[in-house]
Amino acid sequence: MRPGQPKENWTFDADDDTRTIHLAMKDDNEIVAIVSLLSEEKEGCPWRLRGMAVKEALRGQGVGQQLLIALLAMVDESIWCTARKNVMDFYIKNGFTIFGNEFTMNDMPHVYMQLIIP
Repeated sequence: MRPGQPKENWTFDADDDTRTIHLAMKDDNEIVAIVSLLSEEKEGCPWRLRGMAVKEALRGQGVGQQLLIALLAMVDESIWCTARKNVMDFYIKNGFTIFGNEFTMNDMPHVYMQLIIP
């Protein structure tokens, strides 16, 4: 789901941490979407959403939203993430807000986003 990207772009130091949550969606035994939630604090948000990816052919069909809803049902604390600027509307639609300045990561513009859970 991250074609052409080096392994460093889709593996994380906290992958094996016992607090880390990994979710995937399958279609006919094929993984079609993934996301991870890591214990990493920023701006008062204790959790970092990371590695959200959906198989290209299924993007825009609600698969990512279903996965995000399932993940959010598992936590009761605020979450932050970095989002590619071209998909930030997905996160806004799901209650996230932008904080901080735009920046470049992996040669693409990104923004910091957070979902505050009171």
